[in-house]
Amino acid sequence: MSPDIEESEDLRSLLDIIEDKRGERIRVLDMRDHTLATSFFVLANGTNPKHVRAIAEEIEEKYKVDPLHKEGLDTGSWAVLDYGEIMVHIFNEEVRLFYDLDDLWMDRDFSLEKLKKT
Repeated sequence: MSPDIEESEDLRSLLDIIEDKRGERIRVLDMRDHTLATSFFVLANGTNPKHVRAIAEEIEEKYKVDPLHKEGLDTGSWAVLDYGEIMVHIFNEEVRLFYDLDDLWMDRDFSLEKLKKT
């Protein structure tokens, strides 16, 4: 199932912001047919706590809407920005490896090729 046009634009916008701040290992997980109250997880990591905070703050500043909820910006180990249909997780590498959402939801991988600008 492909995201609708608005979801695609929202995801592309978030991915562009993360890429511009040099976020690493960017991945989108499609959660639409799961019981979670969100459609997509966006996962990325920074190189250190300051970088994690910088990515999250850049998203807050440049993304078109304010998050419904946010957590973890003060520590910089795992920042979560909840935009309802899209939940953004920015980790430092160690925390990402420890919680391993990538493997936990490996069957939910969403091809970023579907979001490439044409």
